[in-house]
Amino acid sequence: MAPNHAAKNGTAESQALPAGPPLGTIKVGHQFILESHIRRTFAEKRLDAAREANYRLQGVQVIETTREALLLPVKTYNAACTFYHRFRLEHPTPDYNHTEAALASLFVACKVEDTLKKSREILCAHHNLKTPDHQTTQDDKIFDAPSKVIIGLERYIVEAINFDFRVRYPQKVLAKIIKKVLGHNSIVPSFFAVAFKMSIDIYKTYAPLKHSSATCAFVIVQLTSLLTNTAVDKFQALDPLDWHTDEQSVTEVMLDLLDLYTQHGKATKVGPKFDLQVFIDTQITVNRHMDRGSLSRYMRQCRDCDTIPSALTPSTGSPNTPSAPGSSAVKRGTKGVEGGTTRFVFDADQAASEKQAYNDYTKDSWEEWEEEIEEPVSEPREERRNEPRGPRGPRGHGHGRGHGRGGFDPGWNPRNRHDRRRRGGGFY
Repeated sequence: MAPNHAAKNGTAESQALPAGPPLGTIKVGHQFILESHIRRTFAEKRLDAAREANYRLQGVQVIETTREALLLPVKTYNAACTFYHRFRLEHPTPDYNHTEAALASLFVACKVEDTLKKSREILCAHHNLKTPDHQTTQDDKIFDAPSKVIIGLERYIVEAINFDFRVRYPQKVLAKIIKKVLGHNSIVPSFFAVAFKMSIDIYKTYAPLKHSSATCAFVIVQLTSLLTNTAVDKFQALDPLDWHTDEQSVTEVMLDLLDLYTQHGKATKVGPKFDLQVFIDTQITVNRHMDRGSLSRYMRQCRDCDTIPSALTPSTGSPNTPSAPGSSAVKRGTKGVEGGTTRFVFDADQAASEKQAYNDYTKDSWEEWEEEIEEPVSEPREERRNEPRGPRGPRGHGHGRGHGRGGFDPGWNPRNRHDRRRRGGGFY
């Protein structure tokens, strides 16, 4: 069997030509993820869902307080939380401290949303919030090393999101829904204040990574009306299809928010404003509605996902407990399997076509054939014994020391075979 290069390229000289550089690793940016993907990530990397939930809440809390200290808009907060969640899903190990990852995510979000802030400004604002008795400026030398770490983490965050900077902004859709339902009513300011704080809390879950802005805004207004008991009939009469969403997505996001308020209510903005029993009663109502409508807890949920712990599991500790110390050094992850360059594309069809074209070019074609060859058969050994022996060669030219095997030795004597120097001649 041999590769048929001539059939592909038309000449036999193409056998010496290389196949070309390796295609490398192609990563496609995906805007949405599923709950099953998050659970599978935790299961494959053997992560504790409760501990990761604490790290997630602590990191978002750092982003929120630093954003308020720097007076950054809410769109920067949305982008920073999205980048932080995706980075933690890609690098959930304790190699990267959650505080450094949160500040680096805010640094990247400032560039993406055109609200530019230097890394030293972000570090200085976070330092002044932690130590109000020792205020300092961004020119302090204590920010030299942390600034290098944040700039180093910037590259890994961009790679973790696959250069996909699309972010959800539910606040715009939220204002449109409230204006359409309530109009210019006097209760709009108080209702919108609670709804806006809930739009901040929703980024402490993975809901913005799993669903669209319309779904998140639709859930926020409905849950706000149930908690505040304001225009419940009007908001319940809304059709999800009119707002580019569906009943299954609305149920999943609402239960994610209620799990956050019932399990980590003190770490949110809306949780302390209401009694815990109110959230529990609302959660029971939503569960009954889910059972009546034959809806599943998560979209495209499989049986294997039921055995994996949820991404938001009740934790025995407080979300404000100190986390495990992470390394300050910027560590480089492993490259692709083929060891080539990592390429990021946004069209999945284009990535598939490129990979198929590369496989067709580097694939070898083989042909199999059978060939009969006549081999001479040697004569039997018994017949060769009767043949006359050929002339013998001269002595002294064989193998061995001196005169070779079978050579003539004038100094050899059977009596003095061990001392040949007495008779002269011989080997000595």
